[in-house]
Amino acid sequence: MAFSGLVLAAAACELREMILNKKIERVLQPSRYEIHLLLRQEEHRLLISANPMSHRIHLTDRIKENPKTPPSFCMLLRKHLTGGKITGIKQEGTDRVLRLLFGTRDEFEMVEEKILVLEFMGKHSNIILLDSRENILGSIRTVPAGVSRHRTVLPGKPYIPPPYQEKINFTRLSQFPSEKLTEILLHQGEQPLSRALVRIFNGLDPRLAEEIAFRASLEPSGVVKDIKPEEMQVLLKMLFSLEEAVKTNNWEPTLIINASGFFKDFTCFDLKSVPSSQKQPFKKMNRLLNTFYNFKEKQHKTDQLKHSLVSLVEEEIRKIKTRGEKLKLKLKTAEKAEELRLWGDLLTSQMYQVQKGMEQVELVNFYDPEQKIVKVPLDPRLSPAGNAQKYFKQYRKRKKALPLVKKALHKISRELSYLEGVRFSLEIVRAEDLNCIREELMKEGYIKKHPAQKGASQKKKTEKGSEPLQFLSSEGFEMYVGRNNYQNEYLTLKMAASEDLWLHVKDIPGSHVVVKGKNIPAQTLQEAAALAAYYSKGSESSNVPVDYTRIKYVRKPRGAKPGMVIYDHHKTIYVTPEKDLVNNLKKL
Repeated sequence: MAFSGLVLAAAACELREMILNKKIERVLQPSRYEIHLLLRQEEHRLLISANPMSHRIHLTDRIKENPKTPPSFCMLLRKHLTGGKITGIKQEGTDRVLRLLFGTRDEFEMVEEKILVLEFMGKHSNIILLDSRENILGSIRTVPAGVSRHRTVLPGKPYIPPPYQEKINFTRLSQFPSEKLTEILLHQGEQPLSRALVRIFNGLDPRLAEEIAFRASLEPSGVVKDIKPEEMQVLLKMLFSLEEAVKTNNWEPTLIINASGFFKDFTCFDLKSVPSSQKQPFKKMNRLLNTFYNFKEKQHKTDQLKHSLVSLVEEEIRKIKTRGEKLKLKLKTAEKAEELRLWGDLLTSQMYQVQKGMEQVELVNFYDPEQKIVKVPLDPRLSPAGNAQKYFKQYRKRKKALPLVKKALHKISRELSYLEGVRFSLEIVRAEDLNCIREELMKEGYIKKHPAQKGASQKKKTEKGSEPLQFLSSEGFEMYVGRNNYQNEYLTLKMAASEDLWLHVKDIPGSHVVVKGKNIPAQTLQEAAALAAYYSKGSESSNVPVDYTRIKYVRKPRGAKPGMVIYDHHKTIYVTPEKDLVNNLKKL
């Protein structure tokens, strides 16, 4: 995606119609590089962002939380712009610099002009406030002398525009004869056509450059020097028609959507090169930008939350495995208790052979039919009776610890199984279910509650996530698939009837699958098993074992974590998960 000079021109054209002469009621700065100007008698606010990855300007309907203490640049804008009126919006050709002019009043009620310069240039993007003499009052990003050789951006310094790019503005394209444009294009030689267009013409982005090549029936990756004279004429015709559309503000805002339904890109003209199923036209550029970036910000927050939850769960799994290894060592030690008892018995019965100061003694094992000799290690500081008592004491201690260690290992095994199930849920989760998983982890104690949440948690109900996935088998039976532990528990223990069929992959994390009905035919069973295998950690394997039984044979042990069940009276079917089969099952 690129907030190009042409996209800026389309957005600015609409803003001139919508916000000129509007008063600034309030200035907000919800994040480091983002400013919101609240306009009087307007339900939308003007969003200006100098974020390196999402620099832009457009009207927005999104209200964001603001810091308790406004940043210094926000306070500066409030001082100079609040109550002022937007008197002009200027863009030089199709450059990526926009000027917002404000009519304000000083402390003596004298009218004076302020200028907000918006530079949309990737990592160098900036928002700079100037006075009427074009001296810098402040900026959202300062540029000291040691950072840039071309200019400094500091309060009190005169404003110097960004370095001029030797490119042709689309609003001045017709000033060049066709022969001159042809010469400029051919001068690019070995460059691919789309890249050459971006290098020559100001305001173009790679996506639009590819579209121009497509409309001219040329390959975007084709070398410029290989373009034939008749092809060059068609290319120039496309360029001149684009210039006419820019001059007449004949914009066609278009949103590009990928196969998964996610917003991928946007531009200010229709893309004939993109199938209609993969694009969505908008009447207004501002509305498109608002829709696109709202989606992207939501997706970014979702990705951040998912990453943090995955990291947390993986760290917990690592800790539990470490504890498990330590417990296994203790178990091995505890299981040697009988050997300690034997040593104590042998020392007691053959004490006459032991003297204080010995480090080891060889004694006959009278419990062994072959009367084998046993080497018994000794503490030379203890008497023979003291060594025997020491071994009996260690025996009793380890014998007592053995069931406790086994119980702890069983608990760890269940917890590990639970967390691996959560980790799998995070792989298949939808955005709307992430908060549900987060609340689950908070309830189970893996995420600490904020002090403010502790009192409210009793009053506030758990946010309900989306419903389980729904399918219809080829034979007309309803099938449901849980996508997280809460959904699995709800589906199995509350939603399903006692005679419904329940399926789950054997011994690995996966979703609960329920088929509604009593007499389930073989084909539907096969399809339900395919769903269970596909929505499991064995989705990439073949011949995955899937257990199935009636709901009445599935139960949750007392104290078990969400989604954890035990079952019996089950049978096992082996299936190979196939994405096409799952996709072809009709969703309700």
